[in-house]
Amino acid sequence: MLSQINIQANRTPKGADILKFARKCRGFTQAESAASYGIEERTLRRWENNEYNPRWNDVIGLLEDVYSLDVAHVILGMIHTDE
Repeated sequence: MLSQINIQANRTPKGADILKFARKCRGFTQAESAASYGIEERTLRRWENNEYNPRWNDVIGLLEDVYSLDVAHVILGMIHTDE
């Protein structure tokens, strides 16, 4: 499931990829994540589907406040999962 998120080791993942990876790692639904962060589910869905680019403070906020993850650890996990 997580291997479906394509990451190239030579570039930093996009916010959309980071959010989707972190949410799936923690086992949250989009609805649960959005409600916990105080945004609409469709906003998170659009971010994850790369229809809109999330602001970095929102990416960091979701990772730290909702998923209790560090962005550096998530990015490293994404790169290692893709290898």
